[in-house]
Amino acid sequence: MAPAVVEKAANKLSEEEVEEILKRAGLEEKDVEHFQGKGGIGVILAVAVFSSLAGLLMGLDIGYIAGVKTMKSFSEELLDQETLTDWQDSVITMIFGVGAAFAAFPPVMHACVSRLGRKGAVVAGGLIFSVGSSLQTVAINLTMMLLGRVIAGFSVGLLSANAPVYTSEIAPPAMRGALVTCFQLAVTVGILLAFLLALLLENMDDPFGGWRLVIGTQLVPGALLVIGGGLMPGSPRYLVAQGKVQAALETLRKLRSEDVRLELAQIYHEYEVESTNEASWREFLTGDNGKLLRVGLMIQLLGQVVGMNAFMYDGPVIFKQIFPTNHVGQFFTVLAGAVNLFATIPALLVVDRFGRTWLLKWSAVGMMICSATLASVGGVCQEGDDFACGNWARITCLMAICGFILTYAFGWGPMPWLYCSEMFPQKYRTKGVAATTDANWVGNVLIAFLPPLMFANWGFGTFWVFVGTNVLALWFALSLPETKDKSLEEITQMFNVWLKGKK
Repeated sequence: MAPAVVEKAANKLSEEEVEEILKRAGLEEKDVEHFQGKGGIGVILAVAVFSSLAGLLMGLDIGYIAGVKTMKSFSEELLDQETLTDWQDSVITMIFGVGAAFAAFPPVMHACVSRLGRKGAVVAGGLIFSVGSSLQTVAINLTMMLLGRVIAGFSVGLLSANAPVYTSEIAPPAMRGALVTCFQLAVTVGILLAFLLALLLENMDDPFGGWRLVIGTQLVPGALLVIGGGLMPGSPRYLVAQGKVQAALETLRKLRSEDVRLELAQIYHEYEVESTNEASWREFLTGDNGKLLRVGLMIQLLGQVVGMNAFMYDGPVIFKQIFPTNHVGQFFTVLAGAVNLFATIPALLVVDRFGRTWLLKWSAVGMMICSATLASVGGVCQEGDDFACGNWARITCLMAICGFILTYAFGWGPMPWLYCSEMFPQKYRTKGVAATTDANWVGNVLIAFLPPLMFANWGFGTFWVFVGTNVLALWFALSLPETKDKSLEEITQMFNVWLKGKK
């Protein structure tokens, strides 16, 4: 589909069309001042901070387990001073993802959002997360710990499927990319904080094990998320879908400083078009909607298989082969967390200038080069469990690892969450984002089992696999249309045209 044709699909409504649509919405008698925004950047940033708390919780829960399960106090208090078996290690790590995948399963997510609304689902996620964290903090055996992990995982499934979409539906088009990317930035902050807490509290055993305090600190952002929910506005698009047009108007006025007639008319017009028939599962899974769903699923799955999970789950092992010294694993987790955090900031600053697909393309190129470097140098230098080459090879591998994490962090880390929160029409947004989020968590669960087996058999040659997955990611990014500077309703029109060219 030619870019000019796709762009034409995103043309704005004329003034006459806006007036006609607002009349149908029952707002024809409103004076001009009734449509004038009275909010501004402060309100928008408050919404972004609220949604980012969900990302912080997600990052904390992803990041803490690697440090906690190796603590001496953890094994003493939960395992009778035994170490985790390989099976227990896998289960305690992955059961979190199972809970998240179940929560993001489209029928489950659709039921939650239908009853609670987008903001309500985020608040519920914070409340459930607090319950799960409390259970883990006071756990007296491994079973209680696992129960807390699966409950916390369920809450993160709710949060990861709703917080980016809530921000996307609230934010103005020119700022939407940066504000939704704040979610991923908060995830990286949470991961780094979890790494640092585990490192600082590793040797604490009085009056209780340090691992309990690492988990217990998660209750603070969980409580803030619940409290903040009472202060945040609802999504105007959700309000229109519920027939609350006047409430949607008042919400838009709180969020914008300019006249909101055009934006409200676009929202209501899409609602009219999509409400002509029921949002059936059959229609969602077939035709152009099915094509769009497959695009979203591929984006999230590629975000899992490009290789970052190899470092998230097995980075300390890889790093120890290159630098066989004490505490190198802890050093790596902090280094990886810091690079991941600071490399996400440029994405926040440039995503609304250069676009989503631009970042995805260069991110894939960077990871491809770094993977090829690790595969080549590591393949030459690895001899069994030893790294035979000199410091030049170690420094080269260190730079390649940092470069990989950096390029992932500004592209295939945050962009799948942003793109999937934008691409689905209002009618199927809950189902679509739930399905793509579920794909992310299912991929997370499955891919976590593969890297240890791959590294055990292929060593650094495993990174040739990631060269291949990043070639696929680059090809896919080149085929996607750009969504920056468009309202969600204009993006829906754009994809309607784009998909017509995908026979």
